[in-house]
Amino acid sequence: MPKVTFGYWDLRALAESIRTILEYCGTDYEDKRYQLRGEPPNVDRSDWFDVKFKLGLDFPNIPYLIDGDVKMTQQWAILKYVARKYGNLVPKTEEETRRCDMAQEVSKDIWSGFHRVIFDFANYEASKKTFLEETLPKILEAMEAFLQNSDWMAGATLTYVDFEVCERLDVLTEFKSSCLDKYPNVKKYKERFFALDKITAYRSSDRFKEYPIVPHFAKWGYKKEN
Repeated sequence: MPKVTFGYWDLRALAESIRTILEYCGTDYEDKRYQLRGEPPNVDRSDWFDVKFKLGLDFPNIPYLIDGDVKMTQQWAILKYVARKYGNLVPKTEEETRRCDMAQEVSKDIWSGFHRVIFDFANYEASKKTFLEETLPKILEAMEAFLQNSDWMAGATLTYVDFEVCERLDVLTEFKSSCLDKYPNVKKYKERFFALDKITAYRSSDRFKEYPIVPHFAKWGYKKEN
């Protein structure tokens, strides 16, 4: 069977949850990482742009995944495809599907809020404070209740959505180590996910790169801070 090719920038960003689910499923894949060079407004993206329209993608973008005749883009589409084909990591009931759908949107809210902060060059400290003290707590309070009687976002079933939500939570705790301390259900959920044997093995290997999370020109997340 031909090896799967997964392509994205040399960052965690929108890619790490997909790399993690590929690893969890034991998929034989090539992790194709493209480089960003230079500083805004003249960031050199040619490493990707040189091949962007040569791969036969319907909607050329990254992340992308090529699996034989299957060629696709869009983060969530790829996550769901891998979950269906390689791991049966999908919701089993309508209730589980509904919970996954909601958790997917919540993870997008977390990422978009975080993303705005780290690229707010003019008001970074103020944006960071608002996000950590106002925006994020509201999301985590709701997630705390959502996980009250559930091991996973779907309920009792590990699914693709946990790979993305836990990636977001992991980045948040890198950003502010104590941000989950008031939310024991959320904290245990994250710990439960990263304690899974296959994920522990991946993150202990040289295939996992903790940093960079985001590009070098962001206010935070390119290199680990002491």
